[in-house]
Amino acid sequence: MNPKTLLKSAVAALALVALPVAASAQMKVIALQARVGGTVYGIAPNEEVVPVNAGDRVRVELVGTSIEGGRGVERPINAHFDVAGGRGRIDIVQSGPNWAVVEVRSGGRPGEDTAQLGYSVAGRYDMRQGFTNGRITFQIADNGRRGNAPVRQDERWDRARELTRMLYRGILNEGPRGEERRDDTERIYREGSGGVRSVALALAREAERRMPPRLSQDEAVRLLGDLYRGLLHRDQSDREIWDRDRGFRGNVDTLRRDGLVRIVDVIVSSEEFRSINKLYDLDRLARDDRYGYERYRRPPHR
Repeated sequence: MNPKTLLKSAVAALALVALPVAASAQMKVIALQARVGGTVYGIAPNEEVVPVNAGDRVRVELVGTSIEGGRGVERPINAHFDVAGGRGRIDIVQSGPNWAVVEVRSGGRPGEDTAQLGYSVAGRYDMRQGFTNGRITFQIADNGRRGNAPVRQDERWDRARELTRMLYRGILNEGPRGEERRDDTERIYREGSGGVRSVALALAREAERRMPPRLSQDEAVRLLGDLYRGLLHRDQSDREIWDRDRGFRGNVDTLRRDGLVRIVDVIVSSEEFRSINKLYDLDRLARDDRYGYERYRRPPHR
């Protein structure tokens, strides 16, 4: 082979190697979310308010939904952050490529119970123009000005709301909204871990109706990997979970044989799920309320 032909071949090979890099740099993002304390809140196109308490220090991660293999996958989105609204109520104390640690302050005037963290996307992403800049809105509760509402009850309600969001995101890959969300949150509030299981199974039945009647091996691995990441907060890829977790491989077979409702029941009944999602704390709060802490017959904010 003469030198010119060899050079052309080398250039062509380098171009092929570079293609995946370019493709990943232009990752298509169809929605943006904020992950706060393990709970995901919509930013764009659907905005959700993030509940926080005065005195909290929370880590806020900007993530996006990317369509990969026909399914939505959560990916980190690099950005710059600033205080865009409610100065004096929140401060940025630390930041990284796609995250910021926000300290929530007390002492605002009456009516000043919201603040906003601004973001500006930094990086090459295939997304709508309106996604590149925006705000994450915080609803601030000051524990010193809650009137007659017991702090313990509000803590239990906030926990039920977080678990409802997690279940919707983890099973349906969408945020809860409307009366259905309210009903599910109230069920978890009243019933604790039993309510979590009931809501999870109802969502699994809804998701199963949207699925093909039979899953291939690859489809089952992708779906179960998403469930592990959404419900058990695993941060590994499908391949990493497959290689390291023998139970995962067995659950792929269970999913293909017995369906989504069965595998969701296996996950939410597991010790790992109960521990990592602090269901023991939720049940303790419910038990304490029944033994004298609760002042109201219905959930707060009703």
